[in-house]
Amino acid sequence: MRTLLLSLAAASALSAPALAQEAPEGGAWTDCPVTAVTVMRDRMVVKCGGLAGADNPRMFAIETSDRLLDPVLRVALDAKARGKPIGVLYVKATLASPAGCLPADCRRLVAVESK
Repeated sequence: MRTLLLSLAAASALSAPALAQEAPEGGAWTDCPVTAVTVMRDRMVVKCGGLAGADNPRMFAIETSDRLLDPVLRVALDAKARGKPIGVLYVKATLASPAGCLPADCRRLVAVESK
């Protein structure tokens, strides 16, 4: 059973209900086998294994000031330790990405789901 752990954060590109199982317009879910979690002064980045591409980003970031930082960090580190993937809901639009999140491979993370 998949359990939604985090509700959507306010994001300019998303306007869907907070507990939507399906990705809202402007967002998408992807599976993420967590390979690294990096916390910097201004953002946290979750890196996922697998092939990256324009429609399949493999890095997801949120600002360290975001109230979801601690829960996302816990879920990502737990998944990495257990060798289990997580579901990541992200904003497709590169303009919505946090500063330092390169458009080629990084998107704004707005929710995670344990699997």
